[in-house]
Amino acid sequence: MSAGPFDPTFDDCQWTDAWTRIPIMQVPPGVYDSFSVKSWLMSEAQVCDRVITLTPPLNVRGLITHDDTLWMSDVPQERLMMFNNAQASSGRVLVGGMGLGLYPQYAVPHIESLTVIERDAEICQAVEPLVRVAADSLGVPVEVNLGKIEAVLNSEPAAAFDTIFLDTWEILDAANLPAINQLREASIAHLAPGGKVLLWGYAWMLRLFTDACLQLLQTPPSERTLMLEQATLQRPEVQRMLIGVLDYFASEVVEDWDVALNWCRSYAVRFTG
Repeated sequence: MSAGPFDPTFDDCQWTDAWTRIPIMQVPPGVYDSFSVKSWLMSEAQVCDRVITLTPPLNVRGLITHDDTLWMSDVPQERLMMFNNAQASSGRVLVGGMGLGLYPQYAVPHIESLTVIERDAEICQAVEPLVRVAADSLGVPVEVNLGKIEAVLNSEPAAAFDTIFLDTWEILDAANLPAINQLREASIAHLAPGGKVLLWGYAWMLRLFTDACLQLLQTPPSERTLMLEQATLQRPEVQRMLIGVLDYFASEVVEDWDVALNWCRSYAVRFTG
């Protein structure tokens, strides 16, 4: 798989402790109109595939909806992943989703300008001031627009960006890959020559899909259809993806797992539903 404008092998979970040495501004705790922001200390955290100890404990924020759902946070895993995406960013940047302002704060030392599309007006009100302080300190121009990134990407390109970073899906689930792939393809039309698209957690979701392929293909060929139906009974979107794997390998007993799983990864990167 050639990198081109998008490199599916880029892993924003790649461990580095560099993010721990960069202070960030955080949204003040309190009750807002449509959510609340809570603060707590973490002395230990799961970060992708490892557990880390935090000394001293890290003060983190969580944005909680009125039904007590954690909407977003700046826990260590989020900080690592946003830091890695920011390190890979350059030039004129378009961002889908402001989040709690982690990515913009990590990115501004490396970029020329920042355009943010955020669909939630109250998130803009709470987070935009932090982003502007960080950007202004380095003289980086910032433009924040209220709207949906999907609408921007599916419209006629009005500007060319060197980096487009998207982070609008709530969880890292392989079932999100077809829709994310569609966004990626729409993004490419908005890139300047040599530009790149970065997608939060893509390599993680690709691993989840590859694991599902492995489980399916380890099943005897005569039992795969039933296994797939039972395993994805409540997940029709996952079943649609894996049916393509089932069809491709048919009655084949896999002998070269590297070749088979590389095909699965390439298939998942191409699949748009």
